[in-house]
Amino acid sequence: MRTIFLIALIVASIPFAIIYPKVSKVAQDNWKVVELSRERHFVNVTAASWIYPFLRMQAVRMQNAEVPIEWRGISFKHGPCLPEHMSQLPVGKYAYAIETACKNLDKIQMTYASDCAETSKCMISNEAVVELQIVLDRLKVAFSDAGFGIQADDQEQIRE
Repeated sequence: MRTIFLIALIVASIPFAIIYPKVSKVAQDNWKVVELSRERHFVNVTAASWIYPFLRMQAVRMQNAEVPIEWRGISFKHGPCLPEHMSQLPVGKYAYAIETACKNLDKIQMTYASDCAETSKCMISNEAVVELQIVLDRLKVAFSDAGFGIQADDQEQIRE
């Protein structure tokens, strides 16, 4: 009985030994695919591609500010304009445009802070709106060839 069992085991193990390496290789390859699909893949986005629309949105928000939180919602010295964040920008015209916009937005925010001194409302002066529009226009010109697809002008954004 043992001899028959050993013979059957040997006969069954021969095809298994022939097929196993192929099946094992396919299984390993498929497992690698499964593991790769489980990993999170992040798009390699430069800092300029997210900070540019953010600064534009904040400048438009400041132009239309009705309450102080809309005027002083973020700090342009800290937050997105923090020097550590600016160091992530690739050297060139985009970095220069972002850094200049941050400085100008901070200056405008501080210069016209008295327009939003009350806790319930803001009376943003026309000069502040014009200065903010200049910053927006400079950003738009600097990023016109970046391929972000922003085609609506600032007046259309204000109406939305």
